[in-house]
Amino acid sequence: MADEEKQLGTNVVAIGSDSGSQKPRDKALEKKLIWKTDLILMPALALAYLTHTLDRANLGNAKTDTLEKDLGLVGNQFSLLLILFYIPYALMNVPFTLLSKRFNPAVVIPTIMTCWGIMAMCAAATKNFGGILATRILMGAVEAAFFPCAIFYCSLFYTRHELSFRTSVFGCMGFIAGAISGLIAWSVFQWDNALRGWQYLFIIEGSLTVGVGLLLFLVLPHSIEKSRWFSEEEKRLSRLRREEDSQDVDKNFRWEDAKKETKDWTTWIFTLMPLLYGVGVASSSNFLPTIVKRIAITPAKANLYTVGPNLTAAAVQLATTWVSDKFQQRATIACGTLFVSFLAWILLAVLNLVKHVEVGYFLTYLLTFGNFTPGILVPVWVASNTTTTTGRAFRLGLNFMAQNLAGIISSAVFRAQDAPVYKPALITVACCQAVFMVLCLGLRGHFRRLNKKLERGEVIHVSGGKERPEYRYAL
Repeated sequence: MADEEKQLGTNVVAIGSDSGSQKPRDKALEKKLIWKTDLILMPALALAYLTHTLDRANLGNAKTDTLEKDLGLVGNQFSLLLILFYIPYALMNVPFTLLSKRFNPAVVIPTIMTCWGIMAMCAAATKNFGGILATRILMGAVEAAFFPCAIFYCSLFYTRHELSFRTSVFGCMGFIAGAISGLIAWSVFQWDNALRGWQYLFIIEGSLTVGVGLLLFLVLPHSIEKSRWFSEEEKRLSRLRREEDSQDVDKNFRWEDAKKETKDWTTWIFTLMPLLYGVGVASSSNFLPTIVKRIAITPAKANLYTVGPNLTAAAVQLATTWVSDKFQQRATIACGTLFVSFLAWILLAVLNLVKHVEVGYFLTYLLTFGNFTPGILVPVWVASNTTTTTGRAFRLGLNFMAQNLAGIISSAVFRAQDAPVYKPALITVACCQAVFMVLCLGLRGHFRRLNKKLERGEVIHVSGGKERPEYRYAL
């Protein structure tokens, strides 16, 4: 756990400024500031991520309806739709995150939301593979921006000790979206009207996104300093709090800060890790309805069976990220939760579950148990150990680019000829997760050794260390 915060009394704590001095702050006022920030940011970002996940993952639900037949998809064309979606979804992460540093995430997030909602609705009008492919590629390009921009946005309001649980709060809406999408899909697939069920699904979820995007133009503050909801005293405290984590607190974009991160080898380990855990994230999001379809009495009920695992995963993620913030441990908790999912992927691959479908369904609960937790904790870990805001935006962009590229691997290994068990794909996911756990714990050991050297005075200058000698790396 970090040592830089020391208790000075019952009402104040000390923080380091850029000059290395200690400045007291009122704990009661700080609690009020955090609570007020939570009330403004968390519901808005939660709604945004809900619509993001609904629109990104609805293709998996549509597959259980008549989408493939209606569009004339043959062979591995469905997998190709997923693969080609993930290419722009990965490549646009870094540009959009850097744009959010330049133009503010409060502008970028609502803009891209409105765009991907329109694309989702347009997908309902497609008639063939080429049409659905065009809408998915455009959707992937703009959806790429959301999560890295959202975490970067939160890092401008919260300290690194507060980021994990709050990122999880709106991140859990991904699980809620999985449950809601399953319920919506199950309902609309039974409609017998002018349109197909999957078309109603795209229209409903796309229009919801556009509405929320327009609302967020009005709700999201550009900063605490520019918001009318905060007092002058709270604005001053906010500036002090930001000095804990950033050498720069202005809006200027600095290419030299981004270039400096490319020379740090830990940047590339932080980029490799999401590529590894991202295979499991994408596989759960896109293929969970397909995996549980074999235990459903009717294909439409496969969507209902995804509700329980998603809700359970949301509860687990909230609990583990709260513990992560309390004890300031990122790597060990990420690996601990993922290990449960790692076992589930292996068991789903090697056990004969044809006659024991109940066991297979139980394993889907374990599968989603820790699959998504590293996707919260690792980006927060990245943000916590990057002291310039431009460098933070760049690193977060790389992180999510790698995670989204993992979607290509996932889509490629879930081949039609391996249905219904998909054994090669399940083993691939498990192997990727095993390598991630080794790298994650190894990087934690590296930062732990650096912190010990800082304590002993063997190392003086680290990222931010010259300006704040009390700075320690997050673990």
